[in-house]
Amino acid sequence: MSYAFRVNYNYKGRYLLTFSNRWDGVSWFSQGHKWDSFPAGAVAWRFSDEEFMESTRDWLNNAKLRVSYGITGNSGGTGAYVTQSQAYLYPSNGVTVGGVPVQFAQYTGTFAGSDLGWEKSYNWNVGLDFGVINNRIDGSIEWFKTDTKGLLYKRTVPITDGITGWGSPLSSWQNLARTENHGLEFTINSRNIVSKDFNWTTTLTATWSKEKIKSLPDGDLINESLFEGHPIKSIYSWKYAGIWGTNDDAEAMKNFGVEPGFIKIETVEKFDANGENGDGGIHKYSDDDRQIIGHQNPNWIVGLNNTFTYRDFDLSVFMMGRFGQTISSDLLGYYTGEDSRTKNQISGVDYWTESNQGAYYPRPGSAKAQSKFYPSLRIVDGSFVKIKNITFGYTLPRKITQKAMIDRLRLYFTAYNPWIIVNDSKLKGTDPETGGSDAFPTYKQFVFGVNLTL
Repeated sequence: MSYAFRVNYNYKGRYLLTFSNRWDGVSWFSQGHKWDSFPAGAVAWRFSDEEFMESTRDWLNNAKLRVSYGITGNSGGTGAYVTQSQAYLYPSNGVTVGGVPVQFAQYTGTFAGSDLGWEKSYNWNVGLDFGVINNRIDGSIEWFKTDTKGLLYKRTVPITDGITGWGSPLSSWQNLARTENHGLEFTINSRNIVSKDFNWTTTLTATWSKEKIKSLPDGDLINESLFEGHPIKSIYSWKYAGIWGTNDDAEAMKNFGVEPGFIKIETVEKFDANGENGDGGIHKYSDDDRQIIGHQNPNWIVGLNNTFTYRDFDLSVFMMGRFGQTISSDLLGYYTGEDSRTKNQISGVDYWTESNQGAYYPRPGSAKAQSKFYPSLRIVDGSFVKIKNITFGYTLPRKITQKAMIDRLRLYFTAYNPWIIVNDSKLKGTDPETGGSDAFPTYKQFVFGVNLTL
């Protein structure tokens, strides 16, 4: 349930002010946290209309500075009963209390979260809107900063708390972190060519952002990959450094507990209880060698759209790219190196042999000794550029369509994902936009269609 109001003020189209407030309620939050208020306000100044800008009006059509601040709320994917523990009630009597048989229950699924409330984001935005050369070029530049408190997250309850379901950990929704996200956004629209028969327009968008967790009251949560000072979607695992070969030092392989054809891991140096006497990272591989390798959210997202029209023909091409993202690719994890008579391995895998020392995957049959470190094979740079879609169309002249009592008839052809360039060659033939998921295959789709208006 929600209530809201909004007030706008406009003076000569030059000075703009707006203020709003929302009151939102969610029934499944804890008592005293079901309702919250989310105010927001913004001011803008179109300084291009000021008298002191008179000399720029032959080329500057619009210039507006704006500042906004607001609080937004998020229920974080929670649903009914998240503040109640889920339990399974056995249908028959299982225990005896005071000589009387009674039923008993077992926790399962979600454990009740206490004091669960709204996740609140405090948002700043400073922007400049502009239009020049008779608005042949227009766009905006924005700086944003979001400080989120009470981040809603479904975390695993430690078994040491003594709360389990059939001996397995339970999960619980909590407001458990504070995060910060800041960055810049750019949008530029240009009418490159404007003529009677031919037009060409371009739109370029780019976003750079940097995110980090500012505080975790209970400390880093390894199971959820939440680490203070790092992005929310950090990837915490072993860092792949190649494959051990027969040319590597035998003594070094003994110290690391490996053999030729095993995965080479970038180790983390260990120290004694006083933080001294480091081992230089020379030790047998273990869970302590896991580290933060990257994050799933890209640093940059870029989009470029070009639209061309020539008389009755039209063509649009949309390209996009993401840079600075790390993904864990399901497809790179299909090879397991197991020594099994019943489980097949995929063909065409670049696995290690004595005659293939520079392979990416470990030698066949080595999985039993090092399967723990196989997740390192899946983690790669997920940066990419792709043509998202190309559409070519032709609109029949009205003098033809009107004879058939048709107001407008357009034929078009669209190609989706016709071209993808990946930064890491191991992702060739896949679409990193899926984040490494193999839930559905990479596809190239070609569509013929008709737009008809009677």
